[in-house]
Amino acid sequence: MEPFSLKEIRQQNLRRVYRLICGSHPISRSRIAAALGMSLPTVTQHLETLMESGLIRQDGFMASSIGRRAAAYVPCPSARAAVGAEILPHQLTIAAAGLDGEILGSVSCPLDFHPGDSYFESLAQAILGLLSRLSVPAEHVLGAGIGLQGLVSPDGQEVIYGRISNCTGMKADPLQKRLPFPCRFRHDAECAAALELWERPACTDAIYLSLSMHLGGAILLNGSIQEGRWGVFEHMTLEEDGPLCYCGKRGCLECYCSAEALTGGESLEGFFGALRGGDPDHAARWDRYLRRLAQAVNNLRMVMDTLVILGGHIAPYLLPEDLDRLFTLIQQRSAFPEPDNFLLTGVQKPCAIALGAAIPYLREFLAQPDL
Repeated sequence: MEPFSLKEIRQQNLRRVYRLICGSHPISRSRIAAALGMSLPTVTQHLETLMESGLIRQDGFMASSIGRRAAAYVPCPSARAAVGAEILPHQLTIAAAGLDGEILGSVSCPLDFHPGDSYFESLAQAILGLLSRLSVPAEHVLGAGIGLQGLVSPDGQEVIYGRISNCTGMKADPLQKRLPFPCRFRHDAECAAALELWERPACTDAIYLSLSMHLGGAILLNGSIQEGRWGVFEHMTLEEDGPLCYCGKRGCLECYCSAEALTGGESLEGFFGALRGGDPDHAARWDRYLRRLAQAVNNLRMVMDTLVILGGHIAPYLLPEDLDRLFTLIQQRSAFPEPDNFLLTGVQKPCAIALGAAIPYLREFLAQPDL
């Protein structure tokens, strides 16, 4: 193995300083030196480099009751940005996020999806238009993640299973040619799971269920999303001769626990409005739904004994008593009843799928910043 050059060592130390500031801000020069075992002159040089690049800034002074107060350093979230998009059959949502994961700006517009050049042209123009309105230069954009209803290749460059939107085989290249920064497709449920990991860093292991118009899922293990066909819970068979699923098989979980299966074409707002208003028909449908969901969660818990996060379009309508009822139903089915409720409601943020599609670019940069 070849030894590191002085330039490489300096670059590694610069990244260490930057990561420490991102994770422990505000922070002083002396505390950086002590935490990283560097000399004060060396830390000073790195701070100057990071400030010149716009990645950090001085933000007042550290609190102190004695002596001269030390300068406080904090990261600049807008120094880099990532873009995420959520593709739905008749709507497009785009969000740009800074390095802190907060949305810099977003746009949502009606746009009929089809896997053709004209759609990618509209998508690219919408992305570039949002960045222009936000005054984010293209060279500061880390990449664009495109969340969609389908499984994608490991490199994110092709849809390998896209029956819902009829886009199996669709490639990212037509979009990449129109954008001056990297782009990749991402499964929409994995986008939502990425947002969960970002907002709940202590939650390293979990089963994520996206209770959206179409069901989805992901497995979080050791702080990472298991990509590919991991977490494709929607195609578990609950009943061999059940309703026909879009995959061509019968009795899939999708047919019982998707929002579409629950509402039968009614809006979620309308359904839950009637449910909370005491309508007996909606109450019966909700009870059937929770019983099927309990069956599915119990099965999953027999495989992976961990937290279960319920996200997706239904999540904002879930009340504490709904989680309690679901937990009771799970316990009735479980061979190993537990005293503590392991159910969590997913993170509630605007443009969640679009934001989650952008998050991996932020994580990659913060883990190994290109300085």
